[in-house]
Amino acid sequence: MIKKLLPYAIAFITLILGFFSGNYYSNQKQSQLITQGKVIRVIDGDNLELDNVKSVRLYGINCPEKGQKFSKEAIDLSTKLTLNNQIRLDYQPNYEKDRWARLAAYVFINDTFLNEQLVRQGFCEVTIYQKRAKLKYQDELLSAQNQAKQEKLGKWK
Repeated sequence: MIKKLLPYAIAFITLILGFFSGNYYSNQKQSQLITQGKVIRVIDGDNLELDNVKSVRLYGINCPEKGQKFSKEAIDLSTKLTLNNQIRLDYQPNYEKDRWARLAAYVFINDTFLNEQLVRQGFCEVTIYQKRAKLKYQDELLSAQNQAKQEKLGKWK
């Protein structure tokens, strides 16, 4: 009887160990991410530089590049809300950095959600990535974008 149950017991133990070690790795990876910092420079509407010399790209939105329509407004709003202020970063699971090794994050200043505010004013738009999980704050971002469209704000005039 023990010989019959041994393969099942080994499989069960392996499954449990795999689950907990994967969870441990995920927590370790998450704990190594920067969760806050002081903004020392606004590069453009959706790119910030922190006092620890890390660059942060706002995740889930796209703002106009410098010189494009509503670029100045996006930069001005990001500057007003973040420059010389402490911010808190929240990450999309499995997408903590972009292809240029910048932190890719949702940015909060106290209770203000910067990504959402830029979209709500019509300066930036929501980016839904193909073949990826739903954005962590997708509902909030899309609601803000729909409101900006209805009110004909920014790029939606």
